[in-house]
Amino acid sequence: MTRLLREHPTIEVELGLTGEPVAFRWNGRREQVEVANRWRVEESWWSQPIARDYFKVAGSSWLALLYLDRVDGTWHLERLYD
Repeated sequence: MTRLLREHPTIEVELGLTGEPVAFRWNGRREQVEVANRWRVEESWWSQPIARDYFKVAGSSWLALLYLDRVDGTWHLERLYD
């Protein structure tokens, strides 16, 4: 089962030497993670642009989908997987 988070909360992300997430903090918990997959989404450049780098990450407690909003520079948690 997967839990899509409606608000896509802002999270703190620690980056490794290659610029990919190595840990993130949400709800007072820090999770060290490894990137399983990544991709880029760019759309609606003519109106309200969406420019995001997505990362599916795995940790000891969570499998999650994070993204970097490249328009405003913030990191968000979009989805948690069971």
